[in-house]
Amino acid sequence: MTRPNLFIVGAPKCGTTAWVKYLSDHPAIYFSPAKEPHFFCTDFPNYRWAKTRSEYETLFAQADSEKVIGEASVNYLFSRVAARNIKEYNAQAKILICLRDHEDFLPSYHNQLLYNRDETIKDFGTVWSTFRNGKNRTIPKTCREPAFLDYMSVGSFAEQIERYTALFSPDNIKIIHFSEWISDPRPMYVSILRFLGVEDDGREHFEQIHSAKHHKSVVFANLTQRPPKSLLRVSVFLKRVLGRKRLGLAKIIRHLNAKAGYASQPDNALRDEIRAAFAEDRLKLLELTKRLSQ
Repeated sequence: MTRPNLFIVGAPKCGTTAWVKYLSDHPAIYFSPAKEPHFFCTDFPNYRWAKTRSEYETLFAQADSEKVIGEASVNYLFSRVAARNIKEYNAQAKILICLRDHEDFLPSYHNQLLYNRDETIKDFGTVWSTFRNGKNRTIPKTCREPAFLDYMSVGSFAEQIERYTALFSPDNIKIIHFSEWISDPRPMYVSILRFLGVEDDGREHFEQIHSAKHHKSVVFANLTQRPPKSLLRVSVFLKRVLGRKRLGLAKIIRHLNAKAGYASQPDNALRDEIRAAFAEDRLKLLELTKRLSQ
């Protein structure tokens, strides 16, 4: 069975989906067609949809002669055990880490949690204020992993990256920053191909992938993304009667219920506050990046 040798480990909302698209189009690179299996996040069981090694490796069964076999699971970076699990699985794996300025990352991350219904507080400023002031908050019933609501820990990139630098050779780790490629991905694309040891295929066009969106209606969002058991039973019954694996109704409703943009955006004062809160983390990141490039 073919094993993956490239892991895009996160962080979320930092361009991982875009790079899966760009790299998977290269003839020497194969990516799992199923997105984010999170197999190595054994500390986040509710996010692991590939739960056995056999189930996981089936995702790469269609790989042929490609030199690079990859997958991307954005919670591998935040996970405390994924780095070690990946190392035990493939000690020579390449690790690609995508980052973003904290003042841009956290609002985008909050928006995604809100869209997935893991978060229910719509205003990011309220979330940040509650957390920074040490106030207790109620964990939403729809939240699959309470640890993901610890915004300060999720944004502590240096600590997360050190779990990988402690286990993998510097030659096997590459950090890319959102601001370095978003306006012109081509130079970064060539740099990543060099990191992976494959030839440049001359790609020049890099389409925008997954712009921000939020729900128009929370009611419809909950029905399609966290449906009650009674609705699930009706869905199972209809699929059995109609002889179909999927009805497709939830996907249609989610599409109609989606609206472009963020549900909540921080003002400049809040952005400055976030940046100040992560000042030490940024310095550590700079040191880590320099160490990896030596």
